[in-house]
Amino acid sequence: MLKKLILILFFGLSACKTGFDYTSTYSTSKECVEKEQMKTLEKTVELFESKIENQYPEISREAAYFKFISDWANNELPMNFFKDSLELKIRSLNIWAESNRSEKELNMEKKLYNVDTMNPIRVKLNPDFSVCLANKVDWMLGTSSFLRANSKYRISPKLAKKQLYKTSEYDLKIFENRLTIVLGVYYQTMFNIKTTVVNTLEN
Repeated sequence: MLKKLILILFFGLSACKTGFDYTSTYSTSKECVEKEQMKTLEKTVELFESKIENQYPEISREAAYFKFISDWANNELPMNFFKDSLELKIRSLNIWAESNRSEKELNMEKKLYNVDTMNPIRVKLNPDFSVCLANKVDWMLGTSSFLRANSKYRISPKLAKKQLYKTSEYDLKIFENRLTIVLGVYYQTMFNIKTTVVNTLEN
């Protein structure tokens, strides 16, 4: 009787563990974009890294990410930093969501970003893509919490910095963590501070 009870307990625990493992495997193996789009995103990260290596030549690539986040949060980057040759290609990917800003929000966000103009259309990573990307990294990391919060709310640069700084330089060796910063900080800012970006809200 005792042996049967032990066996039942063993298989019960195994079934629970298998269930958790299945969920974890599904989350981490799920593709967030199509294969061709992923190639574009890989080029995007490479281009951004060449930019921050030029901006911060005396430090490592991973440290440069954090220096970029800090300078961004403190409004210490010039407008022309947020410009590159892949801008329109990245904007055309189906990973963005749009909404109208009210005049009050527009004025408030101009102050947050310390710019004279803002795109009247707010551009953010869309919730599905944000959550999918968040599921590809450790849920305890700052990149994961940033993506989940960013999918629902407008996050100020200083609050975003606080979340992203919970990610270590070691964690930035993982591609998805770097991609989060490139898309969620660099490009998302680019598309919001420039009124010249073509949007699809009215299409």
